[in-house]
Amino acid sequence: MIIQKFCLDTGKIQPLATKKHIIHFLKDVYRRMDIRVLRFDLERPSLEYNFHELYQAFDPGVKNILEGEAEGVLSQKNEGDRVVLSLSWKDKKSLVRRFPFKSIEDSLDNSVYKGFLYDFLCEYFERNLQWGTLTGIKPVKMARKYFEMGLDSPKIEKKFREDYRVSSDRAKLLIDLAEKQKPFMIPEIDCNGKRRVSIYVGIPLCPSKCAYCSFVSTIVDKKGINLNAYFNNLLLEADRVGKLFKTLEISVDTLYIGGGTPTVLRAEQLDSLMTVLESSFDLSNLREYTLEAGRPDTITQQKLEVAKKHGVQRVCLNPQSMNPLTMLAVARPWEEGLVEKQVALIKSIGFETLNMDLIIGLGDEGPDDFFDTLKKVISFDPENITIHNLSIKKGSEIKNQNGIVVSKGYGEEFYQTVKNCLHEQTYDPYYLYRLKYTRGNSENIGYAKPGHEGIYNIMMMSECQSTIGIGAGSTGNLYEPTNDCIQKVFTVKDVKTYNDRFEEIVMKKLKMYELFIAKK
Repeated sequence: MIIQKFCLDTGKIQPLATKKHIIHFLKDVYRRMDIRVLRFDLERPSLEYNFHELYQAFDPGVKNILEGEAEGVLSQKNEGDRVVLSLSWKDKKSLVRRFPFKSIEDSLDNSVYKGFLYDFLCEYFERNLQWGTLTGIKPVKMARKYFEMGLDSPKIEKKFREDYRVSSDRAKLLIDLAEKQKPFMIPEIDCNGKRRVSIYVGIPLCPSKCAYCSFVSTIVDKKGINLNAYFNNLLLEADRVGKLFKTLEISVDTLYIGGGTPTVLRAEQLDSLMTVLESSFDLSNLREYTLEAGRPDTITQQKLEVAKKHGVQRVCLNPQSMNPLTMLAVARPWEEGLVEKQVALIKSIGFETLNMDLIIGLGDEGPDDFFDTLKKVISFDPENITIHNLSIKKGSEIKNQNGIVVSKGYGEEFYQTVKNCLHEQTYDPYYLYRLKYTRGNSENIGYAKPGHEGIYNIMMMSECQSTIGIGAGSTGNLYEPTNDCIQKVFTVKDVKTYNDRFEEIVMKKLKMYELFIAKK
């Protein structure tokens, strides 16, 4: 049985879903997962965070506690020159193993214990992880640091494989990405003592919320009242922050307007925002200007022409999937032929780079469904294709309905096929990041045709340049080159709170910026 609807806009009958799809979807809506509890009995309490992060990579969604009743127990203790690890779950197998220290110094290093735990869990769960013990978001940054320390590629690969149990494929990928990113990495302070920063402008508003989305996005009401109130305050913050940085003779390296969905703004609002950014900040040294136009249903020719007029070079159009049933399952609007229409429109206006985002693992999709989407998107010939793996995030409707239910993914052969397929069409990786609770414990990779690498993405993930966040939900990264550290500047995520406490929020941010710059 196929359920259909008559679309008033197109005058066509459109399929909504099969009976099987609807039954599965309803089961997901009403299902609540029982959270399993694992107690950590650790002789070395400082290991809790490292053990938790690594265990989640093998067995996501388990809650760990340090005392009390639990269905499972993971213990660590030392016996002379050995560490003893054991794991037991009720009604499941148990395992005990002893690992010898190579030296006395090893027993002081938590990473050694994490390596032992990795080997132990590989045996218990009978599988390896491509990323070994690495659980951080920005592994490419590690490779870059090793290059800066004077290590060559073979030594870096060996270090990743031996110290972190990373597969040879992923180790080489990290090295290749670090090498590829080198030409884009410029010092925050140039030889003349002039500073450059990147700017992120956040528009945390959307026409509706997709089921996989974890952002605290406000749904735009029909009259646009919440959007207008936020927009007016956003202009004020951009003006005040921009004038401060202009006075301090700090210019902008890359500018990114993201969301949410920035193209919920009307064309005249987009024009006003970009005009304020131009007048308030020094954009004379701008290397890249990006606008997220992620939702195809929010794009108009007038909005794109405004963006082009103001110098936007890179536009992001994010279909996520080209399967209408998948879009229905994740509550994302779908109109047959709309993505194709908007791609043609973007290309006709003449932007330098079009990026298109896809997500692996949405709805009931399998490998064949994803490859159908990938082939269609490649046929549009965008300059960038970003491949995300579905991550079950706090605040998303998927997590609210199902808990943390993380699939093992489609297997390594699938991911290699995706990379090879893109490589054959001249798309190669240029940046990478990882998230928790991701399908297949995998990675998110940005692919680009030569000369179209996303500079903002590279600089953000490298954490070697300050980023100034403007608007609700934006996070600023203030980079200190002398000790290579980042100071975070958070802005409240909720639009209403941002509007209600606007003066307090902006004054606090301005003071933090002034203090930071004064250190220099």
